[in-house]
Amino acid sequence: MSASDAGAGGESTPCLACRATGQVTSNLGGTPHQVNCPWCRGTGHRIAGIDAQEHPAEADANAS
Repeated sequence: MSASDAGAGGESTPCLACRATGQVTSNLGGTPHQVNCPWCRGTGHRIAGIDAQEHPAEADANAS
């Protein structure tokens, strides 16, 4: 697939944060563990418009 084909036909961009695995390692709590990637929500494909640094409660309030 060429660069001009990316995004055509409903295809999405692979998530670079998780390397398209849908999982990232979190060190919160002191012990490393796997969690769903906040940028792609575990799909492995980047979701446009997601601010992974935003608190989920703030995202819900802004969506209303």
